[in-house]
Amino acid sequence: MKVFYIILSILFIIFLIIFISTNSGYYEYKNNQKTIFTEEKIKEFEKDIKEGKNIKINNYLKDNSKNYSNRLTDIGDGISDLINDSVNFILKGGFKIIEKMIN
Repeated sequence: MKVFYIILSILFIIFLIIFISTNSGYYEYKNNQKTIFTEEKIKEFEKDIKEGKNIKINNYLKDNSKNYSNRLTDIGDGISDLINDSVNFILKGGFKIIEKMIN
């Protein structure tokens, strides 16, 4: 039984880490970086037009940012979502039972 609680504790800590990193604004940060990248390329495009340079669309569509997500992070996010949904389901059920007991 002690091993079960240790494993459960480790999984809960992993859940918290992934949950916090997912909800800490990382996604919004990545979208903001894409917006900045797009704005910089628009300015570069406008500058090249004013200077009369030869315009090639591929020069403005490059995205050199790296995506560091991998299968492990996807699995971790999936587990985190599963735990989150399970905890929400259990808590809602528990509150419904308490509500019935009070009424």
